[in-house]
Amino acid sequence: MQTFGSASTGRRIEKLHGAAKSSATDAWFGRGPVAAGGGGTAAGKRMLSKIETTSANLSWEAIAQWQTQTLRDGQQTKAQDLERREAKAKTRQESAPALYERSRHMQRVLQDLRSELVRRLPSLTALVEACDDFAQCDSRQRAAVAEMADLDGLAVMVMNCPITDAEGRMTEESGRVVADAEARLRAMETEL
Repeated sequence: MQTFGSASTGRRIEKLHGAAKSSATDAWFGRGPVAAGGGGTAAGKRMLSKIETTSANLSWEAIAQWQTQTLRDGQQTKAQDLERREAKAKTRQESAPALYERSRHMQRVLQDLRSELVRRLPSLTALVEACDDFAQCDSRQRAAVAEMADLDGLAVMVMNCPITDAEGRMTEESGRVVADAEARLRAMETEL
């Protein structure tokens, strides 16, 4: 993201430093600045927080022990609350490996997309230097530009796809997006 992302000023994020880089990164994860219709830095921080939360190891045993002590005090309502919390914790614990694997899978796909973009960048640069007017390009040159735009679009689509929904459950959309990106990458490789 910092390699390909740009701040609202148009400057690449990797060229920024300090608070400007941090704010631009947060805004990028928030789908752009508020002025441009995105969620801004607050939404970006929430997205990053979700990512950290899903991959962090939670200490549910301590919560369960504390709630068990409350049960021993004879409070029935707290006992019912404990059961709900334990079920939620168990669900999160059971889904954590799958969420982690989905996150790693998305990271691998993004790395593959980045590698492919970097691999093709010199030929695109040479093409633009030779002919900077797209209307003057032949069909082969237009196809090369279209493939780069497609790769860039795939990277943005994967980065913007939520891994979890509002309830913290893994989204089916993230699986489809990753599978689609992998299939399109494989198709591009066979076309070479």
